[in-house]
Amino acid sequence: MNVYLELLKNKTPFIDLRSPIEFAKGTFPQSVNLPILNNDERAEVGKTYKHHGNAAAVELGHRMISGDHKELRVSVWKKFIDKNPSTWMYCMRGGQRSNIAQDWLDDIGVKVPIVTGGYKALRQTSLETLDSVKDDKKRWIVLGGRTGTGKTVILNQLESSIDLEHHAEHRGSAFGGFLSHQPSPIDFENRLAIDYICHDHQTLFLEDESRTIGKVAIPNAWFHRMQNSEMVFIKISLEERIQNIIDDYILTPLEDGISKTDLLLSLRSSLMKIQKRLGGDNFRKIRNKMDRAFLDQENYRHEAWIKQLLNVYYDPLYDYQIKSKVNRCIYQSDTKGVTEFLSGLESV
Repeated sequence: MNVYLELLKNKTPFIDLRSPIEFAKGTFPQSVNLPILNNDERAEVGKTYKHHGNAAAVELGHRMISGDHKELRVSVWKKFIDKNPSTWMYCMRGGQRSNIAQDWLDDIGVKVPIVTGGYKALRQTSLETLDSVKDDKKRWIVLGGRTGTGKTVILNQLESSIDLEHHAEHRGSAFGGFLSHQPSPIDFENRLAIDYICHDHQTLFLEDESRTIGKVAIPNAWFHRMQNSEMVFIKISLEERIQNIIDDYILTPLEDGISKTDLLLSLRSSLMKIQKRLGGDNFRKIRNKMDRAFLDQENYRHEAWIKQLLNVYYDPLYDYQIKSKVNRCIYQSDTKGVTEFLSGLESV
């Protein structure tokens, strides 16, 4: 295993020395952004480099980050390293920013290795890892089922599973957004790559997903492999599915602290996203039932609008999509049956 794979597999703490604007585009989950140059400073140094060359840019950087500015940044790095002794550092390509930071730390007696090739090298390792699934020897099994069947709950009981929705911070449907923002596409891919590097099982369980999960896309090699993998389907009653949805999308958010007003506004926004597909009449009926369930809870229940949404939107969509997948099915049952079946495959 090369050094980059080892660093990612070991979930090594990283100091990402790049500017905040670079960091925001993509990084690794075990990285903390402690830049040697902030956005404005990097822009000024970049202009100097473009017009006057590298030596002038380096000189400007040293003038800008000196005295108290330099001391503060070095002290922040040292504080992180003291808490995380296995820390490595990187900049974009493992060049001047990394070397300068390493020298400054060395001046105060702190030794920190830098990643040769920097973020670019780690990112390339991530991309190669994601693409490698085309040739891996693992057995892939995809868990499918209608909305509300609790697929994620089952997968999270299995050590051999990878939770795509967890990494995407989205449940994969129009109503699937979490309260937090989704990661950038690069962050999603890097999280997934690390999970796969750490996956030491011969069988991989995944949940059936569309090409995109919210605003992030499943890597091409992964989606193609999933589209050609064996499938297991979970089947439970409509009433059980409705209760699962109430638990996941209403009760849990309320228990986590979101107000009823904010939750209703969020659900309304999600409903708006599929208004055209629902049609005006269905949209108005579901919205009215949703509003009543929140605003007049003594006389109205959430079951009504959820049941109609499943009947007119999610279930017909599932029935259409499942036609191309049934030939890959190796087993189908209820929650208990599927859980036992997958657990048995995991132990083989």
